[in-house]
Amino acid sequence: MRVDDSIKKMKNLVDISTMITQSIDFFSIKDKVIEKMLEVVHPTKACINLFYDNCYEDAYLVCSQTLDVIPKLYDNNCKKVGTKIKFDDYSSYIHEAVNEKKIVYIQNIYEDKRALTEIPIAKKEGYIGRVVFPLVFNYNVIGFMTCFLDEDDFLSEEDIDFISSVTSLISLSIDITNKNNSTSILINKLRNAILSINEATKKLYFNKDISEFLNHLCKEACSITNSKESLILIEKFNYEKKMLSFYSEDKENQSNIYQIMEKIKNDSKEGYFSNNVSFENIDSLVYHKLNESNDVTGYIVCANSKNYTDDDLNILSILIKQIHVAMKLFKYNLEEINHKILANELELLNSQQKLLMDSSTIKHIKNKEINFYHKPAKVVGGDFYYSVRVDEENIIYIVADVMGHGMISNYVVAIIKGAFKVLSKVFKTPGEIMTNMNSMLYDEFDKMGVFTTSLIAMINSKTNEISISNSGHYNPIIIDKHKNIKRDLVIKKGVPIGVIENAKYETNVFTLDDILSIWMYTDGILEVRNDKKEEFGIDRFEEFILENLNSNYEDTVKNIEDRLREFSKKDTYEDDILAVMLKNLDVCEEI
Repeated sequence: MRVDDSIKKMKNLVDISTMITQSIDFFSIKDKVIEKMLEVVHPTKACINLFYDNCYEDAYLVCSQTLDVIPKLYDNNCKKVGTKIKFDDYSSYIHEAVNEKKIVYIQNIYEDKRALTEIPIAKKEGYIGRVVFPLVFNYNVIGFMTCFLDEDDFLSEEDIDFISSVTSLISLSIDITNKNNSTSILINKLRNAILSINEATKKLYFNKDISEFLNHLCKEACSITNSKESLILIEKFNYEKKMLSFYSEDKENQSNIYQIMEKIKNDSKEGYFSNNVSFENIDSLVYHKLNESNDVTGYIVCANSKNYTDDDLNILSILIKQIHVAMKLFKYNLEEINHKILANELELLNSQQKLLMDSSTIKHIKNKEINFYHKPAKVVGGDFYYSVRVDEENIIYIVADVMGHGMISNYVVAIIKGAFKVLSKVFKTPGEIMTNMNSMLYDEFDKMGVFTTSLIAMINSKTNEISISNSGHYNPIIIDKHKNIKRDLVIKKGVPIGVIENAKYETNVFTLDDILSIWMYTDGILEVRNDKKEEFGIDRFEEFILENLNSNYEDTVKNIEDRLREFSKKDTYEDDILAVMLKNLDVCEEI
C-alpha cells in the first residue's frame, strides 16, 4: 500500500472520529461517515443495518444511499429509522458474522454455497463479493455493516483493518445516540408525568376524589416505565385503612400483581427490579415503597416491561414521593371538613353496622360453635362478619374487610351482605360464591374506587370438613388438637374483590377431625399500637389465642379487651376489631 494512501486513510479516520465524538445523533451523520470511508477504500457500495432493542428478528437498513435496488424490495413504512428486513432473509454467512462476532469475506457469491440464495439480488444490485463487519459494543452485536464489491474491487488486509476501525467508531456513535435518546425520552417522560401529577393533585384538592387521583398515577406509572400493568397500594393514610388502584393495558389478559404483595412487603429493600420473575403471568417487575417515620405506608408496583433498569426504579422513587406530597396536602384539606361531619356520622353508622351484624349471633352445627367479637372503631370501618345456615348439614360465613371508613364502606358492607345471602343459596362452594360475588360487585366497586378482602368458609357437619376461599385476606389461624398452630395448611390467596373483573377464586378443603379451633380476623387487632408505636402484631395475637383455648366465649372477649387495653393504654381504636372464632367441641372433649 502506498504511503499517501495510508495517510489518506488516517486523515479520513480522524475526520470520521471527529464527526462521531462531536455528534450525539448517529442518524444525522451516518451517510457522511459512509462517504468518508468510501473515499479511501474501494468497495462499490456499503450499507449499515441495525438491531433495535436487542431484538434480532429484524435488521433495519439505515444507510442505503449507495444502494440502488435492495431498499426498494422491502417495506419502508415502519416507525423505527430504516427499512425493516427480516433477519432470516439474509444469507447464512451474515448470521455467522453476527452470531460469532467476526468478519466474513465472501469473495464470489456465485462460488460460495453460503451465498447462493442472494444471487438474484446480487445481479440486480451489481455486486459479486461481500464483506460483513459486525457492529459490536460492550460485547453485544448492535448491527452490521456490509461492503459490496464488483469484479474490479478488492479489499486488502489494510483495507479491512481500516473498515474495522470505522465500524468500531460507528458502534460508539450508535451507543452515544441510544444513551442520549434514552436520557431525553426519560427526561421528557418524567417531566410530562410530573406535570400530569401536578394537575391531578390540583383536581384532588378541589374534587377530593382520592380514587381518581390514584388511578391517574397508576396509569402514568405504567406509561413511564413501559409496563403492561401497575398497582398502587396505600396501607395507612388519614382515617383510611387501605387504598388500592390497579391499571392494565390489556383488560383481557390481566395478571394478579396483588399475589406478590406479601413477598414485596417482607422484602427489606426499599426498591427493587427484576427482569426474571417466576410468578404466574408476571415476567418482570419493579417496585418502590413509601416510607414515613420509619413505617412503610404504601407501595407502587409495575409489571411486565421488556426490560427494567435503574432508571425505572428512580422514576418510581420520584412518583411515590409525589404521591406522598399530594396526599399530605389532601389530608390537611380534609381534616377540617372531617372534624365537622364526624360527630354526626358516627352515631348513624355505628347503629347501621350493628344492625348488619346482629343477626349473626352464636351459631351451632353438630358440636361446632361459631362466635364473633366486634369492637367498632372511633371512625366506623368496614369490618364485617355474617353467617347463613344453608341446611341442617352446612353453615357458611364470611369475614370481610372493606377499604376505608364512613358512608361508602358502610354501604359496601350492606351490598356485600346482600350478595352473600343470595349467592350462598345458589352456589355450593366458597370459591364459586367468591368468584360470582366479584363478578356481581365489580362494576359497582370499580365506580366507587373501593375493594374488599374477605374469607368465605363453609362447615359441613356430615363430612366434618371446612372449605375456605380467600380474596386477599389474612389466612386463618388454625390450632390442632395438640394446641399447636398448624402452618402446613396451604390456603391460596386470590386478588381482593373489586380489583380484577374476571378473577377466579379457589376452594380449599380441610378435615376438622384434628382441628381444635379456627380464628378469622381483620387487621384492626394487629395494628393496635402502644405508646412506643409498636403494633400488637401477629405474634402477640397468636400467643393470646393459645393462652385462651380453654376459655369460654365471654371470658375470651373480656381477655381480648383487657389485653389490648393493657398493651395500648387506650379503650378506643382507629380501626375496627373483629375476630371470628370457630370451636370444635368434639376435639375439646377429647382433650
